[in-house]
Amino acid sequence: MGKSTQDLQQKVCQKYGWSYHYNKDTSGQWYVEVVAGMNIDNKYRFTSPNDNSSLQKGNKCLTKKQKDQHDKAEKEIVSAMALEGLASQIAHEEAKNCCQLSEIFPNPIQIYDSMNRQGINIWKKFWTNPPQVVGIDTEGNQTSPPVLVQISTPEYTILEAPPKHKTLSSNLTRLLRDNTITKIFCDNGSHADKVALGMDLPSSDLSEYANPPIIDLEVLSGKLFGVTKVARGLAKIVSMSMPELSHVRIAKPRGTSQRFKNIGRFALIEQGKARPLRGVDDLSEREQQYCALDSWCTLQAYLSIRRRMVGEEDGGSAGL
Repeated sequence: MGKSTQDLQQKVCQKYGWSYHYNKDTSGQWYVEVVAGMNIDNKYRFTSPNDNSSLQKGNKCLTKKQKDQHDKAEKEIVSAMALEGLASQIAHEEAKNCCQLSEIFPNPIQIYDSMNRQGINIWKKFWTNPPQVVGIDTEGNQTSPPVLVQISTPEYTILEAPPKHKTLSSNLTRLLRDNTITKIFCDNGSHADKVALGMDLPSSDLSEYANPPIIDLEVLSGKLFGVTKVARGLAKIVSMSMPELSHVRIAKPRGTSQRFKNIGRFALIEQGKARPLRGVDDLSEREQQYCALDSWCTLQAYLSIRRRMVGEEDGGSAGL
């Protein structure tokens, strides 16, 4: 891989959550297409000026090694063109203030414990007037059930700490099986959250996760912003889906952050190296807020995407 190709892929696209795609057009000329956002004006194509029509027609003069070297050189050319052509967009990204999700959504989230009296009452309220959509996240998802489950509505978040070696609550199980309520996840390629919750995955085609009743923001963002080789992650998806955040770039927390320490704690619990949670009360208020933030942001990102999609459809349904 040449330097320009590597810089475009790793130092630009992967860093900002942009997608890239190399291919040849009908005349055999190499191009790279970069998608830097949801709008049509965020899509850019850079085409090599070289005429490769003879190679496209299957010229037998070149060996496979020579053709590979030629293709690599062409990718390097279009990558360099992309870096130059996107210089202003890259400079704009670099000029943004870096922040964390907790700084974007600083207001405390209303939290309920799924298992106590208040939680039981909030579930009753939930089922009396069910929301159309909820955001779901888990902590400690290498075990089933996970160490903690977060369920966010637009008004509040329910936290559930399943007892060790026991099942999810009847309310959470009912929610997962209810196809009238859209569940939003931001899972990586392993779909660990869904697996930990006992949900069946499609045998092959995961594209159905771009539509209700289960939507994965990683799959949906691939459909809207272009597919990436590395999962974008919630922070980048939030940045790209909310126009009001165009002045900031959301970064992952550093290793010394409280969020990182919380993740470490859940990992120790799922590995049996720390005492299991006896309930949500085992978490401090600050820890509860950190845990609720991911499902809350997952929901907010989806709602923003849906508003933009409906707007682009001139008020009609966009299938979300």
